[in-house]
Amino acid sequence: MLASRPQNKQKEGNGFFPRWKRQIQYAWQNVFNDFRQHALASLLTIIVIAISIALPTIGYLLWKNANEAAHQWYPTPNLTVYLDKSLTANETETLVQNIKHYPEVEAINYLSRDETLEEFRLWSGFSDAIDLLDENPLPAVAIVIPKDEAKQTTILHAMQADIIKLEGVDDVRLDDSWFTRLTALTDMVKTIVWTISIFMIIAVALVIGNSIRLSIFARRQTIIVMQLIGATEGFILRPFLYSGMFNGFVSAILALILSEIFIFQIDAIILNVSSVFGTIFTIEGLNWDEALFIVLIATMIGWLSALVATKKYLNMTHIA
Repeated sequence: MLASRPQNKQKEGNGFFPRWKRQIQYAWQNVFNDFRQHALASLLTIIVIAISIALPTIGYLLWKNANEAAHQWYPTPNLTVYLDKSLTANETETLVQNIKHYPEVEAINYLSRDETLEEFRLWSGFSDAIDLLDENPLPAVAIVIPKDEAKQTTILHAMQADIIKLEGVDDVRLDDSWFTRLTALTDMVKTIVWTISIFMIIAVALVIGNSIRLSIFARRQTIIVMQLIGATEGFILRPFLYSGMFNGFVSAILALILSEIFIFQIDAIILNVSSVFGTIFTIEGLNWDEALFIVLIATMIGWLSALVATKKYLNMTHIA
């Protein structure tokens, strides 16, 4: 009975999960040992990768906050429908309900003739002159608020053309010139950010791949010995794959820190600029979902780059 216990422990130690755990520990030990032995080169590599990740991240933050500021300072254009002054109350209500039944319409803010007169009196500064008028010259107004999916120039113009044909509608105004320019500008910034991101992703993959290739070249004799004593390809690949993941992960964390430093530095400037426009706008950083996405993407790029570089080297040298 006593002799069987060591045998049972030995069998448990040779099981799949214990062996897998030892291989994982061996791989990570190799990663950290290599990092300590080449600390300066590893830090320089991580800094280069972090800057490559931080540049598109900062570009995304600029586009995100510019888009938010644009919607805050310049809301989506609405259709202003001027109704015929000769309409009765029932005819006006029927016309407003007909416009409200359009599938693109989210809501309608109706202002009667008296309400439009009060609005004009409040904002124009001609209250004394208005009191001299014998009758109200202003028509009733229906402000049409489109749905989110209808907030496009072509759809808004089509709605304008349809509504103006309705009986009892004098005119329909749509001031979308600034909206078209703003949309074009934000789309241009978005395209630039995506283009920079693609180039930076390629740069990150190349830097990590080159770092792994140099590490493989420095340990080529060890790899040959491991292959000769029967080490599997997965066992040989694992330290390099973990090294690529480690570089991508640490670089992404450093890139997030650099992005937050950038946000902190320009936050005061943005507050001064927004105060000139008569509003308060604070620039926002990355939320948790966005930060986690960047870390995962960087880690995956590190793993894939290490896999491609290691596989290519092993196949070229016929070690695998």
